[in-house]
Amino acid sequence: MKKTLAPSLQITLRISDIKILHFETTKRVEEILEPLPIDSYEFRFDLKTGSSEPDKIFTNLLYVTLFEKQSDIVKIELAKLHTLTTFQITNYNEVIKKKDDSVIVPNQLISLTAGISISTARGILTLHLKDSKISNAILPIINAQMFIPVKK
Repeated sequence: MKKTLAPSLQITLRISDIKILHFETTKRVEEILEPLPIDSYEFRFDLKTGSSEPDKIFTNLLYVTLFEKQSDIVKIELAKLHTLTTFQITNYNEVIKKKDDSVIVPNQLISLTAGISISTARGILTLHLKDSKISNAILPIINAQMFIPVKK
């Protein structure tokens, strides 16, 4: 049986804007006297995407929450970071399609831009935490495909 592969999608884009929408640490960070062990950190990610055909842009709104994992059940929030990364897509109409009232975003675009947004957030978080006792809380390398929506 011959397997037919989908044609490869060429995406031409650039980062056009990066914004830090929100950053905060909790009072718990002030209470920490010594750096925590690396394996006691846990991160939660939430990604919301958007697009604008007239502007030929695709956006990633990334929410990152950092926790101190005291046990499998007890997790204490330490910090929050919200970023907005905007991508200018040169070949927007070839990449993002409209069907009826819906917008169809290819998985490759979500995965590619999510990886860039996470890397950007990693640098931002590192800078914001550099003088704190939790400066060793570095966003892990994660598979950006985890942000691709599951088809129902």
